[in-house]
Amino acid sequence: MQKNNSDRQYNGKIVIITGELSGEIHASHLVEALQTSLDAQFSGMGSTRLQETGVRIIVDYKDISITGLSEVLWKLKYIRRAYDTLRDHIRRERPALLILVDFPGFNLKIAKFAKVLGVPVVYFIPPQIWAWRKSRIKKIRERVDRVICVLPFEKALYDKNGVDSIYVGHPFMNTVKPLYSREEFIGKLGIDKKGPMITIMPGSRENEVRKHMPTLLAVIGSLERRIGKLTVLLPLAENIDFRLVEDYVSGRPSVQTFKGLSYDALAASDLALVASGSATLEAAILGVPTIVIYKISSLSYLLARMLVKVDHISLPNIIAAKEVFPEFVQHLNPEDIAEKAAYMLNNGRESVKADIEVIKRRLGGFDSYKMAKDEITGYLEHLYGTLSKAP
Repeated sequence: MQKNNSDRQYNGKIVIITGELSGEIHASHLVEALQTSLDAQFSGMGSTRLQETGVRIIVDYKDISITGLSEVLWKLKYIRRAYDTLRDHIRRERPALLILVDFPGFNLKIAKFAKVLGVPVVYFIPPQIWAWRKSRIKKIRERVDRVICVLPFEKALYDKNGVDSIYVGHPFMNTVKPLYSREEFIGKLGIDKKGPMITIMPGSRENEVRKHMPTLLAVIGSLERRIGKLTVLLPLAENIDFRLVEDYVSGRPSVQTFKGLSYDALAASDLALVASGSATLEAAILGVPTIVIYKISSLSYLLARMLVKVDHISLPNIIAAKEVFPEFVQHLNPEDIAEKAAYMLNNGRESVKADIEVIKRRLGGFDSYKMAKDEITGYLEHLYGTLSKAP
């Protein structure tokens, strides 16, 4: 832990950086928690979610939110511009604290710069070094003062490698809850339910939507030929424009497209088809049988095969240490996926209920954002003593 910074007063400036929607949601909840007990002005990289909490957005991440290793090449000039802008902002502000949320490739570079300036760094939702690029642990040890972990097996790994860390449980256990009952949800959207209800979630980034929508709709078509009519829900991520999916869903009256209420859609569904990401963990917490899909560029896939060191790609399966949710990665054959989907529809929730309960127990039942807030506040007090802003 960094020693007490007695030669510097708390100036109330906190910079927070995240690079995509799921991280921004965590960041916004963390900021709201910090605002209950901390006199601070927040600024950094985010989008509308963080802006709504009062964070001054220096860089909007929409131009650099991508997946895949080779895909980064197409965004390099935007990534460089974002880095330069934030570097200049941190140099001018000299914040009392830099909070990083997920987005490791970018954030670890920012952490290096902040460390040179003597700006303390806390990492919330740290890099998944247990899955790939374990060499990052050395960078984290050198550049990050404290890591706040949300997965049950992370803290032991960080402790083993000499990184100051704390485990606060996964925030989803408190935040992933439907607003309505199944009947209320169906009535609110005016859904004309016909046959099994299936939620499809292509991802929260534009490139994910483009890669996954054709496969998802082909699976739905195959399922309809196998079992008849379906009710298909497509809850778009809030940063995805309706126009992006218009051509895909045109002429498909069974597909109900809307924004928000993704938790309600999942909780109400008999089955979900979900792009790998945080939504798979949401589906597990909500208890819906789920098939996980994912596709990236061929080059990114080859690189990932060499680098990734886990048996599964979705968090529920990683946490359970077994395949609870079937995974289809890169080679997305709609007929194979539809066959598995038909089987799961016939077997229902009971087939995964026990495994999902194990996952939920391992995630814990903590108030994660409050615990993270207390940890950050305590750390600032250790650094600066009083947290009254300097005049």
